[in-house]
Amino acid sequence: MRALCATVVTLPFFLSACASPAAPTTSPTSSVPPTTIAITIYAPSPTQVPTSSPTPETPAPSATSTPNSALRSPLPKTTAKLAPNVDPFTGLTVSDAAQLNRRPVFIKVANTAEVRPQSGLSAADIVFEHYSEGGITRFTALFLANDVTKVGSVRSCRLIDIELPAIFDAALICSGTSPGVKPLMRNSWGFTNNLTMISDFGPFECQGCPMFRTGDAPIPHNLFGNTIDVRKELTTRGNNQRTTFPGFQFDVTPPTVGREATQVDIPYTSGTVGWTYDPTNMVYGRSLVGAPQVDRLTNKQLTVANVIMIYAPHITTLIQEDVTGSQSIEIQLWGQGNAKIVRDGRVIEGQWKRSASTAAFEFVDFDGKQIPLKPGNSWVQLLPVDFKEAIR
Repeated sequence: MRALCATVVTLPFFLSACASPAAPTTSPTSSVPPTTIAITIYAPSPTQVPTSSPTPETPAPSATSTPNSALRSPLPKTTAKLAPNVDPFTGLTVSDAAQLNRRPVFIKVANTAEVRPQSGLSAADIVFEHYSEGGITRFTALFLANDVTKVGSVRSCRLIDIELPAIFDAALICSGTSPGVKPLMRNSWGFTNNLTMISDFGPFECQGCPMFRTGDAPIPHNLFGNTIDVRKELTTRGNNQRTTFPGFQFDVTPPTVGREATQVDIPYTSGTVGWTYDPTNMVYGRSLVGAPQVDRLTNKQLTVANVIMIYAPHITTLIQEDVTGSQSIEIQLWGQGNAKIVRDGRVIEGQWKRSASTAAFEFVDFDGKQIPLKPGNSWVQLLPVDFKEAIR
């Protein structure tokens, strides 16, 4: 969608401002039967919307600066509720617990050639990457401990962005939604639990929006978010409270299980994403089609402590996302499915699980034991269940 207005979604409000494992493989399950043709968005009473195909799954086509570390330090193994000064998304301590007594913010970021390198992604706690439509990917980046005055460029929400704010109890910034996605947002779990929505104001940003346009790129590639201004707006509306997200499980000790994973290649249709392990700094550096992918604000390569691969059903719907006729994809992040956690030069294979509409992700091995994350930032690759990546 070529929307010009900016959107802020928060639970509870929505403001629109203008190689294979040795263990047996377990297929993903869902609270919705696999033969469903419904857009469900994990609601108690799903809204029925036909998809383009009655098949169980129509996967998207596949092809054969650093966060403010001065404020954070590694946390030892976490087995219970995290301390008030520990970021629930990274497992890192902060110097001032007030940094965490505010709502996390998701910002929708484009990933096309016109906008690369993007701005602000190195400061995110977590970045979700998913198929958008037409074989391209898009990011939903989560910010809590760090504030960034320029994140983007910002583009429109997708169906996945109905799920993520509910899971992480976070606000959401995007440039709008397609006409087909908007009613599903209104009928989603969040909206049926007192989530309100102010309609788009059309082609003009409103006064006081936490968004701005630059003059160095054409519309729609010149829209950016400012997390400081976002939080001011959330405070004004009484929705800048601490997240209810309980936190992932973390362990600073490198794992001894799993197998070696110094290079991960993910062949998205729009270009292969690579993650290369740096044993000196103990992080993974991101590349796209063989070239380092950097943050425009720092001019440094994007790096993460964890690469999380989540395999889930991808359903191609009849919702039209743009003037070319590209169709929206529903990624079903409920129930359970296969997962791979890449950290410290190794990959641990297992499953992801979610038991309810607002439940956090749980990562377990094939024996049911928790797979802890490394303290630090993470990149989540959302992949079709039959996706074939290369790990070596």
